[in-house]
Amino acid sequence: MKKIALALALAGLLTPKSLWGQADKQNLWYNPGFEIKDEYRGEPIYDRWSFNGQPITNFNFNTEKPHSGANSLKLFPTAKGALSIYDADWDLLQRYPAKNGDVFTLSYWHRGSLNVDALEVTIRAYSAKDKYSPILEKTIAGSKVLTQQDWAKKTVAIRIDNADRKADMQDQEIAFFEISLEMPFVFNSDKVIYLDDFELIEGAPEPEVKLEAPAVINTAAFEREIELSWQADTDKQVTWEVVVGDQTFPVSQPNYILTGLEPRKDYTIKVCSVKGQHKSAYKEIKTSTSLILKNEDDETRLPYLRTLNSAGTASQTINLFYSDLYRAKEAKFTYWINGKEVKPEGYKLTFPHKGENQELKIRIEEAPSQIWELTYILEII
Repeated sequence: MKKIALALALAGLLTPKSLWGQADKQNLWYNPGFEIKDEYRGEPIYDRWSFNGQPITNFNFNTEKPHSGANSLKLFPTAKGALSIYDADWDLLQRYPAKNGDVFTLSYWHRGSLNVDALEVTIRAYSAKDKYSPILEKTIAGSKVLTQQDWAKKTVAIRIDNADRKADMQDQEIAFFEISLEMPFVFNSDKVIYLDDFELIEGAPEPEVKLEAPAVINTAAFEREIELSWQADTDKQVTWEVVVGDQTFPVSQPNYILTGLEPRKDYTIKVCSVKGQHKSAYKEIKTSTSLILKNEDDETRLPYLRTLNSAGTASQTINLFYSDLYRAKEAKFTYWINGKEVKPEGYKLTFPHKGENQELKIRIEEAPSQIWELTYILEII
């Protein structure tokens, strides 16, 4: 099959998705993140990708929650077949130069609902003299994957070994090899697997990094904030990632405060451990923010700073979180400490020094007819 149209994206689009792997190693896999498209018989296709020797058309395109970039691939177990990359002329599968003893690392990201082992890796090697008859063909032990709900990385080590040559071809030297991944057939299945960010590099895989998600995530929910905490890892290089909806927050400490939330709303929160480019599975929890107890037009409603205690003591830096406040995003806040106007940094306000009898004055303009002035006399400790 010959290419019939120019690619619709520049080769430069490959760059962002080629950075997922080991540093300073070139990704040999073409179009690894499905960002380059072409056309075949008037239909858009993922350039040079094929399933069972046929181009992958928009039926298998996916733009919902890719691992990175704008696209990923979705496959269904409705037919057994091989997933492959073709060469630039669509004549042969992409070949990679190799010789006896060479080691390569294939990796990709996967998620989905397919509940059977899939994508067993097969390699075929060829001599320089005959590009059609493989002198070596083998499946890679341990290369199957069982997918899960969240994105996870699969890594497969590929070793080129003369000992694996066919018995009648022991005298021929290996010059190139190709790769395919086998998709199983599952009768009457509605399952799916999503794939993204393929990578093939020369060299052995990096040492495996085993990361565990936090076992328990403690929560304290308020009207517009949810406080999260979990046990720190003994490895000081481990950080975390908090995911809420389509927002991701990198976290360096075993705690985090989600802010700007809506009262009386359900939230699904996921936390994973991170070390370098390695991530654990996600720990998922569900919780809800609190209800504002007073009606918006209640004459007795008085928004107040909920982070201050009744004893009148406070740390030098306080969080500016309120209760009984309806128009939090539209409200205008002005702060004075000991008569001097001050500006908070984000949701934090810092007193210039510690000591007793310090005055914090707050003006809240929620609406033209809803203006409050609060005064607190505090001991800053």
